[in-house]
Amino acid sequence: MDVYPDTALLCQPPLSGPEPLTLRVFCHGIDSNTMKNVITPKSLAFRAKLADLVSPLRRVRSRTPFFRLAAHRTPTLWSLYRGILRLSPTEDVKFRVRALFRQNRHLTGVEQTKARLNQGYKWLKFFKKAMDGDRHCQAVMMRYSRLIAAKRAKADLRRVMKGELERQLRARTQPIWTGGFLRPTLFHGPLPRMYPQPKPIAMIVRKRILAREKRFKTKADLEGDLEDLKLEGKFEEGLRDLTKTEFPTFFSGEDVSAEWRQPIQTILDEFKLKDQREYARAAQPFPPELVEAIFEARREKIRNKTREKERERRGERTLSALRRKRQGPPAHVLSQMTPEQREMDKVARSLSEVGYVALVKRRLGRKLKDPEAGLELGEVQNRPLLDKTREIIRQENKRRRLEELELGTRRLKKPGDRGCNR
Repeated sequence: MDVYPDTALLCQPPLSGPEPLTLRVFCHGIDSNTMKNVITPKSLAFRAKLADLVSPLRRVRSRTPFFRLAAHRTPTLWSLYRGILRLSPTEDVKFRVRALFRQNRHLTGVEQTKARLNQGYKWLKFFKKAMDGDRHCQAVMMRYSRLIAAKRAKADLRRVMKGELERQLRARTQPIWTGGFLRPTLFHGPLPRMYPQPKPIAMIVRKRILAREKRFKTKADLEGDLEDLKLEGKFEEGLRDLTKTEFPTFFSGEDVSAEWRQPIQTILDEFKLKDQREYARAAQPFPPELVEAIFEARREKIRNKTREKERERRGERTLSALRRKRQGPPAHVLSQMTPEQREMDKVARSLSEVGYVALVKRRLGRKLKDPEAGLELGEVQNRPLLDKTREIIRQENKRRRLEELELGTRRLKKPGDRGCNR
């Protein structure tokens, strides 16, 4: 059956001729009214019927993305999200649900969003079963809740540890006042001396030094330009006096010279003001409040060192004590010392003033803060007490060794190592 029977004859090739007679060739140059007369009513009816059949099958693409449509947002937020939260047995499960929805809220792909929604509705169905009394689902939910609680505790511990490490790092590099004065210069005013020196202050000083060097270089170039203008003006005046003729001048004369000099002189005046501000900055005195704060920092430094010495006397191994013990005498003195003298020098570097350390310091002629402090050398009348003390110390050391041995044995016997216990 021909689709267009009225135009089929027109599309047949002629019996002779160089070009076949097609519908396009035939209709070329024919207006719309003539075409309506050529197409039969039967063909027009067929076309209308075909359009009615095909138009509903055509895909219509919305210009609005799916995640902004109410058909997607309303069931997702009100039915899925709030339904899962309502059916969650514990706060840990609710926390996990909120975290997953926040994690997937930025998905814009259709396939990924569909997969996440299917998983969410699967969870909703599972939560409903647990709420209706299914023991298996309830056990799974409680185990899931305990797992989330353990993970949250681990994450909290990790966050606290990270915050503490960051705080220690900041405290390690935090500037402290040393109790000294940083005298004012051309690049900074009166400041307290800090260790380590804050980086912003160092950058400000560096920037001002570079700016001063650049300004001096520019100032020298501009002064050279003024000198060149002065020489050019003298040259024109000398040439006018020599030739006894008048000609237009470009560098001599009050008006012309001022026009050339004015921009350069303005920049030089600005440079002069900057130099004056630098000299005023270098002449600034220390404010009384800053002086008192620096003196208080100096007193606090002394108090801190005193507390550190007290801790060292009680037996704490501080960094300064370890550094002092590692220091040793100078090389030319160390080379002349015997092994016994080297050992005595190492012992004498401790802050203790009792016992064997005090004995060594007295042999070396060191001064003690309390020369009258008793020195136990094992007198006969004190030997029972010393023996009793020695026995107590030995018993305590034995008990600690047994505890460490028992603890190590427990660590070796793990619950899963059944083959090792046979």
